[in-house]
Order: sequence, then structure tokens, then C-alpha cells
Amino acid sequence: MNDTRNLKFGADPEVFASIEIGDKILAVSPALLEKFCGVKYLEQDEEEKHPIYIDSNEFSWMMDGCAFEVTLKHPIYSPKQMRYTMLNALDSLHWFLSTLRIFDIEPKLYKKPVIEVNPDMYTDFIEENKIYQGFIFGCDPDNDAIESDYRCETVDVFTHLYRYGGGHLHLSGLDIFQEFPEPAIRLLAITVGNFCIANSPYPELEKQRAKNYGKPGRYRIQEYKNGDTGIEYRSPSNSWLSFSESQYEELFFWMRKGAEFLSEKRIDILKGFLNPTIDAIINADSEQARIILEEIK
Repeated sequence: MNDTRNLKFGADPEVFASIEIGDKILAVSPALLEKFCGVKYLEQDEEEKHPIYIDSNEFSWMMDGCAFEVTLKHPIYSPKQMRYTMLNALDSLHWFLSTLRIFDIEPKLYKKPVIEVNPDMYTDFIEENKIYQGFIFGCDPDNDAIESDYRCETVDVFTHLYRYGGGHLHLSGLDIFQEFPEPAIRLLAITVGNFCIANSPYPELEKQRAKNYGKPGRYRIQEYKNGDTGIEYRSPSNSWLSFSESQYEELFFWMRKGAEFLSEKRIDILKGFLNPTIDAIINADSEQARIILEEIK
């Protein structure tokens, strides 16, 4: 089952509803939209952490902390399918937001890696569980394949005035992912991580995000509803949502390349390129990332 032709892909990127007040663009959580705009959820878990607001046969949009997160309902097999699904999902959220007004302002779709938040918008209602869940960082614990002493910790959300949009990518269909998840993530950092940094339109925001959520080795093991076990590479930001059609094709090329290196047990790639990759991703050094990609292509 380690033929890379069996690869299945997925993603659960995060974006934000935003409003512009003065010179600031601020995130507005789905929970605040629900409270002030009459938005109704379609489905909700007991902890009120992930209510679903938009649902279709292909995807659903749910609350994840301050962000909207899209969940794909079926495996993806091609870059064209991924781009088509993501564009449809973004269009549905854009239309959803265009029907709302909060503080007499139409919320806009924001799909950059970092956005500011103003705690004053939340504190009067923070005792309400859903408002609180919609204000805190939404991530459940994850792992790191590079930092051996990594522990998932939440910063002080009332003094840390930024929230971060992940562009988490999923791969499944190969048994070797389950057998060697950490080498898989290190190789994906070298291929996918570098590609995303090399092509991001927002290098300064990538560098800012890397201090908290964009470190090169972040991942989770995932068990999917179809019975597959796969890996979620969590380091990339949501910046790939702005990629062109040809960049989607290149993104898939590099996801496949990482899986091929893993199947071939290319230890030489890890030894030669992991450390410069760490530097490239943490510093959002697009030039260094491009040099690495040229050398491993």
C-alpha cells in the first residue's frame, strides 16, 4: 500500500470574518456573528466548540476559535479537484458574510495568515461559553516531528492580540504514514513547507505566525471516516488559498514528492536539507526555500 498512486489528499484551512475599524482590520468570531447578526448554526457539539454554519455535499464551514474552518467531506485526488472545491467553499462563505451586518459594518472574508483581535469586543460576553470558545485559540493539542520537547500550550488570549490562519494539509492512502509519521512530516517540511514559504504572498505574516503556529514540524495523526489513517501537516498557513491553478499543481507535486521520498527512505534528503529548511520556514526566507526545492527536484 505504499505506491504513491494511492495517495489521497485533504485540507482544513482556516479563514476569518473581519471588519475594518479605523486603521485596523479585526477578526470577528463566528460566535459574535451568531450573537449580533442572528446567524443560526446547523449543528453543534456539546462543548459548543465547533458549530457548523454552512453545509454542502462537498464541505462544511464550522467555528474553530476565532476562525471559520472548512472541512472536506471526501478525499481529494487532484489539484484541479482541490482548487475547485476550495473556490466553491470560499465563495459560499463570502456570500454568507455579505448578508450580515455587525456594528453596521459588512464583515469581509479575510484569508491571510495573521489577523488582529480586539478583546473589548468579547469581554462583556465572555462568560457565555460559545463566545469564550469563539475567542480563544481553537487548536486542540498537536505534535511536533522536529522539536522533541514541544508541548502544545495556549498563550494568554487576552493580551496576545493576534490570531493565526492555518492551511493544514492531509495525506492518506499509504501504510507508511502510520509506520513512520515523524520522518514523513520532516520530509513534507522539506518539500511542502518550503514550497509554501517560497510562494507565499505574505512573507512577513508567515514569519510572525511561525513564532506560534507555523513551526516546521507541526502535525497530527488522523483517522478518517473511510477507515484510512493519515497525517495532517499543520505548519503551512492559509496563504496557499491564494495560489493560482499552476501553483496548486506544484503544491500537489511536492506533496507527492514528500511521499515518494518517504517510500524510498531517502535519509540523505533529511540529513542534507532539514536544518536549512527549518531556517527557511522560521524566517520565511523564500529565496532559501527556492534553492532547496531546486536541489531536491
